[in-house]
Amino acid sequence: MKSFIDQLSDREQALVNKMRELVLRHDKAVDEKPGKIMQAKDAVCYNEDGVFKYGLARTSKGVTFHSMVMYANPDVAAFAKVNLKDVKFQKGCFNISDLANFDLDAFDEMMRISASTDFSPVIAHYKKKQKQ
Repeated sequence: MKSFIDQLSDREQALVNKMRELVLRHDKAVDEKPGKIMQAKDAVCYNEDGVFKYGLARTSKGVTFHSMVMYANPDVAAFAKVNLKDVKFQKGCFNISDLANFDLDAFDEMMRISASTDFSPVIAHYKKKQKQ
């Protein structure tokens, strides 16, 4: 899949690809496709039942991970904020400026929690909006 990942250093590619692997290992309900997230036109997107769930994209200072699970579930967001150090949080995403120091073990656990969290209310909300 052609994406922003091709523009990263070998070490950064390895870390981002490990993140991709963890998303897919834990969340069997998503499919991975190229897409766009906000201004990023060459992102890696993960959808469940046609609804955006997670995404990875490049920022001017590193990489960003978007999570509608984190956005919609305060418990997941709280876990991430306590356990993911050296990242900058926004409502439904966090920005990683130094991939070398990113805690993949904490991300692994966050993805395990995220995958086990009921995402059906978010899907229902967006499907209802699409019908309107």
